[in-house]
Amino acid sequence: MDRLGGTQASTRAVRFHQRIPPHRLMRRARRVVDDAIDLVRLRLDALPDGIYQPVPGLPVRKAKRAVGTGSRWAAMEPVIERLGVESAMDVGANVGYFPIKLAGRGIPAVALDSDPKNVRTATTAVRRNHLDNVAVMSLELRADTLALLPTTDCTIVLSLWHHLVRAEGFDTATHLLHELWARTGKVMFFDTGEDEMPEWFGLPRMVPTPDAWLSDYLQKTCAGGRVEHLGRHRAFDAAGLPTDRALFAVIREPS
Repeated sequence: MDRLGGTQASTRAVRFHQRIPPHRLMRRARRVVDDAIDLVRLRLDALPDGIYQPVPGLPVRKAKRAVGTGSRWAAMEPVIERLGVESAMDVGANVGYFPIKLAGRGIPAVALDSDPKNVRTATTAVRRNHLDNVAVMSLELRADTLALLPTTDCTIVLSLWHHLVRAEGFDTATHLLHELWARTGKVMFFDTGEDEMPEWFGLPRMVPTPDAWLSDYLQKTCAGGRVEHLGRHRAFDAAGLPTDRALFAVIREPS
């Protein structure tokens, strides 16, 4: 009886494999191996502090900026819906939270970052969410790479500008922001480090208040845009201590 049962099971297995073309079996096996490798790499890249954003589909418990990321999206999403955004680019996307949320709304998005760990994690997140409308782009934003960037309805520039000022100086950071705005069809979302950042970042004095200074700066830098303040949201300073920052939407006025 056992021999008969074993023979029948073997026959069913042979027929099963005969029904599946070898190239499909190879793809399945490759997918299993890729999943295992991605999981190991994801856990290594998340050490020691976890990931920065609470990206859907990633088996990582700790996201450093979970509260602030969620509140920013809650403030941004109604503007995106109101303006009828149909394409987006997140410059300094980190691990891809905002492009993935946009893609979930049916909005194709580019996630641009220069940190290899972030690029790997974002790529894994896109695949695990079964998305085919997100492009993960490994690129450092510089004057000589601007020409590679697409024009989209929406540009997201969060927690990036103060790093550009530190690395390139205020004038170059302003030029880069101006050029990103030139590639923006409907709305640019912006926040940055403020007075909590140390002097060696080289940020200007934001007087009378960071909210007022940044609003005026965006109005001058983004010609043809109307600046909306979208509240203050949780962030972290250079030492990793909690703080909050203003979030802005710069909305392109009809010409």
